[in-house]
Amino acid sequence: MVLVPVAYCEVTDRLVQVESRLSDMQATLPRLDITSFHEFSFTILIVSLSDDAPTFETQDRTYARPYLPDACRPLIMPIVAACLRVLVAHVRPRVIYRVTKSRNPPEKALRKDVLLTQTLEQKGYVVIETGTDLWGRRFWVLRRELTV
Repeated sequence: MVLVPVAYCEVTDRLVQVESRLSDMQATLPRLDITSFHEFSFTILIVSLSDDAPTFETQDRTYARPYLPDACRPLIMPIVAACLRVLVAHVRPRVIYRVTKSRNPPEKALRKDVLLTQTLEQKGYVVIETGTDLWGRRFWVLRRELTV
């Protein structure tokens, strides 16, 4: 896991962080006959430093937006991509699975997924499957092809 602080609110005494993870998964990706892979995900973590509001995390930009200053918003995906590069270099997973958190996301929302796919391709991964799961979420499976 990589945590990157991105904002602090003096009024509410809250710290906003980007949390990126590569989770080791033991599950079957049926059409590929893969039973072990890493799933990449990221969230926005809002931490109350004064303990009068609960800490929470979200993958929904609607909930995260009020906590992210306007100047900070365009930096989030480059930060996530940098975290992904660090995690891949450290963990060196053979197979990475990514999935959207929302069902039937609009094309505009998929720009971040294009960025993350390109980031992985630059690190020697190739897309071996993409599609829509049973819940209507888009997914990507990538395999490391080069020594990274």
